Amino acid sequence: MIPLLPVDEAIKRGKEFGLDERFASLNAFRVMLNNPRAAGAVASLLRTLMFNHTVSSRARELVILRTGWRTRSEYEFGQHVRVSRDLKMSEQEILGVRDPDACPVYSDADRAVIRMADELLDQSEVSAQTWATLEKSFTQAELVELLLIAGFWRMIAGYLKSAKVPLDADVPSWPEGKAPA
Repeated sequence: MIPLLPVDEAIKRGKEFGLDERFASLNAFRVMLNNPRAAGAVASLLRTLMFNHTVSSRARELVILRTGWRTRSEYEFGQHVRVSRDLKMSEQEILGVRDPDACPVYSDADRAVIRMADELLDQSEVSAQTWATLEKSFTQAELVELLLIAGFWRMIAGYLKSAKVPLDADVPSWPEGKAPA
């Protein structure tokens, strides 16, 4: 495990590379700030995908939640359950990523973004059928962003799990206490 920096040290290091206190105090960044330059670069892309995005926040969160679930990244999944709740997504929408084919509230576009996440995890490429469905619902700029979201949070899931980043105090654990099988 890479050690968590004390919050005050993480905030100090983060300021040098443009991380505000909100980011620097998260456990994910308290570990990452052992390398402030890398943390600054990650934070820059994170800010773009989270706050300066073209894709709807809901579609982004479906991709991240599915990626967190499939990779068994408890921190990523739990953090984005919290984000999704802040966006007023229903529990059915949030937890539906565990079995998207059985979730009655998902549209064809929702299922396509989730399938895209799965295909990128499994084959590192989106199938022609999934791509055709995505093209019906998203602009070219949004398609680029969806691919970047899936790839970025796949990378983050590997980082969080390998570095053994502990959950923040306000981040929920697995739903019903059950990790993915």
